[in-house]
Amino acid sequence: MELEQIYLTYFHDLYRYLFSLTRNHSEAEDLVQETFTKAHLMLLTHDIKEIKPWLFKVGYHTFVDRIRKEKRNVVSEEINQVDWNNPEDVMVQKDSFMELLRYLDHIKPIEKQAILLCDLHDCTYQQAANILNLKLNTLKSHLTRGRKKMREILTKEETNESI
Repeated sequence: MELEQIYLTYFHDLYRYLFSLTRNHSEAEDLVQETFTKAHLMLLTHDIKEIKPWLFKVGYHTFVDRIRKEKRNVVSEEINQVDWNNPEDVMVQKDSFMELLRYLDHIKPIEKQAILLCDLHDCTYQQAANILNLKLNTLKSHLTRGRKKMREILTKEETNESI
């Protein structure tokens, strides 16, 4: 698969994943650019079989590298998705996504990553484990704990709303 086709196929998924990490539109776009630059260099010399999980891994490591270099907190900004038919759908989708990210902020970062990769971005457990440099069983443990915590948070939220 050529780089242009890879870009067109995986850009939105990679952008959403990196936006969920950074909560900053321009930062996510920069990370996507860096990721595809690194991907281009690697694809010239290597044959990658599973492109999507590999791109997510490159994107995740690019994100970690940037955080380490800048040593600063990332700030929320609006998500930029224009593929919806009307403004109401756009706002509902943005609000839902931002609410999910707020809930995910209440759990450990590694659990958040596991949930984002497996549940939101449809990575297999093995792919997510490879992206996060974890053993498969360790990833499953983080995923189980994270899902349990999310259920508790949502149950608590529902209880508070009904009072």
